[in-house]
Amino acid sequence: MGRKGLIFLALLAAGLGAAWFIQQDSRRPEPQPSSASRELLLPGLQGNLASVTTIEVRRPGQPDLRLARQGERWVVPAKADSPVSAQPVATLLRALVEARKVEAKTANPELHGRVGLADKGGAEAQGIHIKLERGAEPPLELLVGKPAQQGKGQLVRLYGDNQVWLVDQPMPLPATELDWLDRRVAEIPFASIRQVEVLYPNGSRMTVYRDAFGEPNLKLKELPKGRQLAHEAAANGPAMLFSSLLFADNAPLEQVQFKDKPVMQFNLQTFDGGELRGEIHIQGEQAWLVLKSKEKLTEEQVPGRLDWAYRIEPSQFHALARELEDLLAKK
Repeated sequence: MGRKGLIFLALLAAGLGAAWFIQQDSRRPEPQPSSASRELLLPGLQGNLASVTTIEVRRPGQPDLRLARQGERWVVPAKADSPVSAQPVATLLRALVEARKVEAKTANPELHGRVGLADKGGAEAQGIHIKLERGAEPPLELLVGKPAQQGKGQLVRLYGDNQVWLVDQPMPLPATELDWLDRRVAEIPFASIRQVEVLYPNGSRMTVYRDAFGEPNLKLKELPKGRQLAHEAAANGPAMLFSSLLFADNAPLEQVQFKDKPVMQFNLQTFDGGELRGEIHIQGEQAWLVLKSKEKLTEEQVPGRLDWAYRIEPSQFHALARELEDLLAKK
């Protein structure tokens, strides 16, 4: 092959290489802007979270929920100002203030139902409507749809705007009103509980106790002679209950109006002199717990109020209502 042929082949190879490079380069995805350069979804929230006075949540198929700020806490006004758990509110507000637009999706209202952002339709098609009221400022409203198919983002759109956006923050929302509430009735450390006494209407009682702080398990004061507990931790149930007691429902005591006398009373004592007294009522085949008094116990140890009634689950009720034989080893 002559010199001209070699030059031609060299030029052809260079041209093909350049064409391949250009083609590959065109296939590379455009670099995404950094999170700091993306547009905020709700710029009006920046530095103004303290101005948010109420949060309204409309979830398809459920009653509307309204949370209101009372000083440093949030409450549900429709539920006699029942306290709201701080974590879900803080998590949601943080997500809203930090959310930035990643990518514009559809602006066609006919496609909103596919991403869970329709105004009407079935529960799966509709978005969750969030409204933030800010005193004299205009409210901020948006619809929350399906989570991103990849990553941790969320599909949302501002209320009244057809444009759907993928944002870089998930929007965690409790599934029910109950999940928003601070459900703690008692949270007394298990190791600090010295004794729990349960009194029954027939005059019988069950008392579980420790002789000294640091003992891992409680004993049964009414242990019949010659009998043993079914296992070392058999008498721990009543104390374990009050170490993490969450209600299944709650209502002001004046609204419940129990018709019958309590089916049991309890008295809990701690090693540092704390005392909690209460009783259990049965109404409508459900167990309700009422606190009668608390002494030398902090708000964190007993968040429950004396003027409220707390419905408890059957398993929680049976932790106090167990028969003596249930705790003992078989004969």
